[in-house]
Amino acid sequence: MKLQHFIEQHWYHKTNLLLTLLLLPFSLIYGLVVRIRRTLFNLKLKSQINVGVPVVIIGNIGVGGAGKTPLTKAIATDLIARGIKIGIVLRGYKGSAHGESIVAAKDSSSVVGDEALIYAQAGFRVAIGSKRVAAAQLLLQRYPDIQLILADDGMQHYYLYRDMEICVVDSNRMFGNRQLLPSGPLRESMGRLKNVDAIVINGYANQDKLRSILAKYTIPVYYQVLEFVNFYNPQTQQIATVQEMKDKQLMAIAAIGNPARFFAYLENLGLKLSKKQAFPDHYHYLKSDINSQYAIITTEKDYTKLAQFNAANIWITVVNAKLNNSQLLEQIVRLTQKEYD
Repeated sequence: MKLQHFIEQHWYHKTNLLLTLLLLPFSLIYGLVVRIRRTLFNLKLKSQINVGVPVVIIGNIGVGGAGKTPLTKAIATDLIARGIKIGIVLRGYKGSAHGESIVAAKDSSSVVGDEALIYAQAGFRVAIGSKRVAAAQLLLQRYPDIQLILADDGMQHYYLYRDMEICVVDSNRMFGNRQLLPSGPLRESMGRLKNVDAIVINGYANQDKLRSILAKYTIPVYYQVLEFVNFYNPQTQQIATVQEMKDKQLMAIAAIGNPARFFAYLENLGLKLSKKQAFPDHYHYLKSDINSQYAIITTEKDYTKLAQFNAANIWITVVNAKLNNSQLLEQIVRLTQKEYD
């Protein structure tokens, strides 16, 4: 955790000049490999594969949590409400499954990954696989009536032909120090933004800075906010409001890309957190991590790994992602009217 904290401080807060000099050669090599790979696809020396239905990529150019999962859920929910049959493909990060597979609600997050399980438990059709093309093809074999596929975190998986790319940006962390891995948090350079179809900013922090950074890109920019719904206890099936949670001694835990953002979100709701515990992203919880002295508040993503302990003192923070206007959704809907061979 200390190493992770040190790296994140370098990436997002105070850049360490010595560390930059040490890591810069590796970042240059990494950037060259990324550029060569993308050029091969641009020159058609490597081919993208069209799976036969429109594909919308929901990704980012940096590492860590930007808000892709709630956005993907919100888009999927809206499309289904309109009668459009959708499927979701993703890697199944940190899951032990090999190859490609269909995800069921009863699966374990340790096998299929936490994000995949969230989607499956929400009732979506989901397939995982490091090879996104194969995962999409498997999904379409199982559900041939699918009209559109959402690919969670697929921007760098160029083999999968895409009709639309949405880049999600965390308004707090933005693009960090704007350096490529490992000296910075970027998987691709800032120039990659000129190729996406839309940018969704998660939250309203740093609006002036982001407006200045993105001014050079003539791309539609949308904003996403996470609207609080309630707190839900899966074991007791109780629902609680913020006011009701204020009467409890609270501990917040999270193993997501940006735990500090989650803790700040809870505090902005007016909750007093007696204890906060951040774990590495996609951390596999132990029973000893659950402190019975507190009412524990966590995220939906974290609960996929905490459910195994059947603890009655764990509460999920239920939120819904909401876009600032409907134009992006309308653009996605129009893709389903596109004819495919």
